[in-house]
Amino acid sequence: MKTLYCNGDFVPMTDANATFEALLVEDDGTIAFAGTLDEARNRAGDAREIDLEGKTVLPGFIDPHSHLTGTTQYISTASLSECTSFDDIVNALTAFIEKRGITADGVVMGTGYDQNFLVEGQHPTKDVLDRASREIPIFIVHASGHMGVANSRSLELVGVTAETPDPEGGLYGRVEGSMEPNGYAEEPATLFNFYAMCQPRMNLDVPAMFDEMQDYYLENGVTTAQDGATQPDFADMLAAFARAGKMKLDIVGYPMDGHGVEGMLERNADFDSQDYIGHFRLGGIKMFLDGSPQGRTAWMTQPYEPGEDGATDYVAYGTMSDDEAYAFIRSGIDTNHQVLCHCNGDAAGDQLIAQYKRALEDSPNPNKHKLRPVMIHCQTIRQDQYQAMAEIGMIPSIFTSHIWYWGDIHLNNFGQARGGRISAVRDALDAGLPFTFHTDVPVVPPKMLETVWCAVNRITKAGVQLDESQKIDVFDGLKAITINGAYQYGEEDRKGTLEVGKLADLVILDANPLKVDPMDIRSIKVLETIKEGTSVYRCA
Repeated sequence: MKTLYCNGDFVPMTDANATFEALLVEDDGTIAFAGTLDEARNRAGDAREIDLEGKTVLPGFIDPHSHLTGTTQYISTASLSECTSFDDIVNALTAFIEKRGITADGVVMGTGYDQNFLVEGQHPTKDVLDRASREIPIFIVHASGHMGVANSRSLELVGVTAETPDPEGGLYGRVEGSMEPNGYAEEPATLFNFYAMCQPRMNLDVPAMFDEMQDYYLENGVTTAQDGATQPDFADMLAAFARAGKMKLDIVGYPMDGHGVEGMLERNADFDSQDYIGHFRLGGIKMFLDGSPQGRTAWMTQPYEPGEDGATDYVAYGTMSDDEAYAFIRSGIDTNHQVLCHCNGDAAGDQLIAQYKRALEDSPNPNKHKLRPVMIHCQTIRQDQYQAMAEIGMIPSIFTSHIWYWGDIHLNNFGQARGGRISAVRDALDAGLPFTFHTDVPVVPPKMLETVWCAVNRITKAGVQLDESQKIDVFDGLKAITINGAYQYGEEDRKGTLEVGKLADLVILDANPLKVDPMDIRSIKVLETIKEGTSVYRCA
């Protein structure tokens, strides 16, 4: 049935001052008309009319990078995000074990701890986790997703011993003065071994959880979400959900390097397309080149500020050699796939830009300049790097939430000049780049308006004002989660603005971000989310 929306504050995102009186949605879930109320009523016929009572309407928010399948952790793991000490972690894990009745045949995963906010000022070890249980395997994951800690039982099950070497692009922590593992693990090269052990023991009923996983996005106004490092089992599962009609929003998957990318693409060839089947498609392929700046594993060209060991020359490290990065990128370009790459440090950014240029020059693909590669995170990317990205059509997707959540840590790790410049959005804007903002769910919730708030205000948790020269205005911030997001996915012809012929993906808010005090933007509430003309979330 046609629907006519009126008496609202419409923000079509076509221009900073653009608006209209009424929006008419066709039976097929597309926008039939946007203009005056009189004309809308003339065209409406028997359409139902919805009085918005002054509420604000924007295009549905587009998540340009997150891990939808990672939302299982909110349902199935022990939350450690509020822990401020080792004792807090042990207590949270113990309570989780007791509440769930977990035995030695099961497993405990904890998520969201951050050593930066623990009184001990360091990562826990296996000895700490063994206080919760020595018999039940326990593995906890850092808030950044780039580090973790295993208890003794987990180390035994994974087979990590004093004889286990550090893999390329990762490392195991060691007991001081020995090679005995202390439980700490750094970067995907080590972490995935523990995930592989944990997942079968968790007995996750993902089909039963799937509605709740999607609702996590919908309640934040997101109508297009991403699974940004898709594993084989989840690629197959998402395809099955799509065929069964279980998806309430569009989901774009990106098979992850090192996990059988070719096999995932081959098994799900129907979804390897710009067209969705049942609201799911595979958008390209994903790779990692470094770690996290708050965890001091982002690969830098200039050293970090001295840490616990007092080192003055530490720059962290990359996760792939130049030739490995080139080979993966080249495979993507040659097969006509968009490449997404995780880069936090500027050294990783240099590597990505150089190897993408190299692969671009060598590839015979006639479509190679239209693939819109994406640099994910961009925390310490320099002005010259943004300019180089513009030359090859590379899109920066910037994790602006870092400004609030870890801005104070970045000041400690990088000093005032580099730390204050974190998430340098203005430089991206000045380079003419169609930047996007993301939340990296499950690292932080998919609060897209908060990403805009961070970019516009640049305030840390401690109330410190970061480099004001990198601020942008609200409209450019909103573009990052609407039309620019659509452009990143190659879907700007059907999403991102409220225009005739585009999908009626809408978010209804209780205030207009362009009209409130910029400091109030993240307090704006999502009242309703509409996907292709159908209400898929309504605030209680």
